[in-house]
Amino acid sequence: MRIAILSRNKNLHSIRRLLQEAKRIGIECDVIDPLECQLVVDGRSRCIQLHGKELPVYDAVLPRIGTSITDYGLAVVKHFEILDTYVVNGSQSISESRDKFRSLQVLSAAGVRVPATVLARGSKNLRGALAAVREMPIILKVLRGTQGVGVMLLHSPISVASVLETLNTLEEDVLIQQFLKESAGRDYRVFVVGGKIVATMLRTAPTGEFRSNIHRGGEGSPITLPASYRRIAIRAAAAFGLGVAGVDLMEGPSGPTVLEVNSSPGFEGIEKATKRNIAATIMRFLAVETRKKIRRENRRKNARKSNRVLAKKRTVKKKTAKKRTNRS
Repeated sequence: MRIAILSRNKNLHSIRRLLQEAKRIGIECDVIDPLECQLVVDGRSRCIQLHGKELPVYDAVLPRIGTSITDYGLAVVKHFEILDTYVVNGSQSISESRDKFRSLQVLSAAGVRVPATVLARGSKNLRGALAAVREMPIILKVLRGTQGVGVMLLHSPISVASVLETLNTLEEDVLIQQFLKESAGRDYRVFVVGGKIVATMLRTAPTGEFRSNIHRGGEGSPITLPASYRRIAIRAAAAFGLGVAGVDLMEGPSGPTVLEVNSSPGFEGIEKATKRNIAATIMRFLAVETRKKIRRENRRKNARKSNRVLAKKRTVKKKTAKKRTNRS
């Protein structure tokens, strides 16, 4: 079995761990920089070139695409899909989960509880927006932020209006979001692989900080979540059709509330905190799903072959019957 991991940096912890586990279970694994790929179509055929040569046929692809190259990376993932390669997280799944507001739309449509949120540009109709998210303080998020960057906690309508006016001059769309004070400074990261929870971690923000991201100094510790949290995390990953997902939840006034779903979740922090071998779980899942796809393709090929044989036999029978009729 030969797979490709789409990543710009093979030295990242997650990529090194995936390569280690792939080697351990006998999977040949290549790391491909999506920005170095050239996508070729001519109306009849299509291929992907790397350094002037056509890529080999891969049994599966695992996208690990950073937010800075989302558009080009999605085009590469889509090309693999067109080539009928098994892709762990598809281009549509990545696209929808990565768009902060679109992801909330998808989750809400699937019946998953999310914080009250308003998409806005500028400070017009601010009173209505603030009323929709219920009370101050509020969270304000820049749509293109990641790892806690571009997330602000604002305590008054005046400060919200000021920030919105500034961001409007930069043509930035923003989310005005309900602040879940019930669990301020802590949230839960749930790692889901193949529709099953493989690790859960409580993330706690450092003193004076409301963002609990590990990249911002947050601390992770293992935790066993109630069944209601586990169900909503699995449903959130399924809403996007993600085979591998990191689901972030908080306790809200009405129960577990999903903040976001990550389609390329890092797992250094959660492996360290929980002592779970997440890289191995991902690789085993990928191997199982790839074999399923290969078996399905073989069944289809055999069915087509059988149909051709049967059609040929029917044709022969018709010709034989016609000859007998003519003789008579």
